Amino acid sequence: MTGGSNVDVAFVHEPVGDYAGSPDDTQYKTPGRNGEITTQEFDNDETRQRNWGNETEETVEGTFEGAFSLSFDLVDPWFLNHVFGAPPTAGGEAEAPYSYTWEIVNGEMQSSRWYLGADLINGFAERQLEGVVFSEMEVNISIGDPVSVSLTGFYGSETPNTSFTPGSQPKTDGTPLIFHGGSINIPTSTEIVRPKSGTLSISNGARPQREWAREPVAAVTGNINPTLNLESIVLDTDLLELGLGSADGPATSVDGAADGELAFESPGANALRFPMEGITHSTYAWNNIGNAGEDLTDDNALTIDRLTAVAETASAEAQ
Repeated sequence: MTGGSNVDVAFVHEPVGDYAGSPDDTQYKTPGRNGEITTQEFDNDETRQRNWGNETEETVEGTFEGAFSLSFDLVDPWFLNHVFGAPPTAGGEAEAPYSYTWEIVNGEMQSSRWYLGADLINGFAERQLEGVVFSEMEVNISIGDPVSVSLTGFYGSETPNTSFTPGSQPKTDGTPLIFHGGSINIPTSTEIVRPKSGTLSISNGARPQREWAREPVAAVTGNINPTLNLESIVLDTDLLELGLGSADGPATSVDGAADGELAFESPGANALRFPMEGITHSTYAWNNIGNAGEDLTDDNALTIDRLTAVAETASAEAQ
């Protein structure tokens, strides 16, 4: 078969401090369900060489640059190692649910190894992507849908294989996180009671570090920019006042005006919370003014100074 859905997808963590190094992790994972790989390509950065004429005498390859992006419904949280840049801190629970906390690193990131396998008409082919890290993540929640995640990043090298390294397609552990298990609090003690949709985004500024070689030797974080776009039915003026910085109008400074938390739960044991510190408005707007057939809603473009992630899982294996 050659259908685009006839593939296997899995990943493992590569060692901390050893970019694209051989994995010690033997627990093959898959990022979620209903997944789709939207970008997987490499660029050889070629340069044409001409001998004082218009025809090419030779083409020389430059840096190897891999691009990788995918989307999926959220179940397990272990991909967060390669967004926040390091393994989580375990909560120390003796029994499920176990908790794990991720904080964004300042410096080198832990990379991952991904296995993309396809059962072709003329045999099996696997593309083994090494040194995968993610520079951008979006977490989307809307009424009627599971929580979905989009990841965008890069990788440092690639090895072709003729069989699927994990042996078989791994499965996720538990049920997907879902919209009716979601909540949003801004400030922390105040719940937004009628949210409609939200997108939590984080850009960590990840970039490859290079030496005089084709492939990168490390990945490091840069400027950290978390944001939250939130639409909710307007019931009060709390978010309006947060945006203005005052109940009386625009304040001189609204820096770090509020903390908050975006949280999701599955019908099972899984849960994921994103504590947010220093929330301020970039923009604020009302929608549907004068439209009797629609609710009055607000659009909140929120900037976040500091973001962490806290997961509860049925598995004690953080890997």
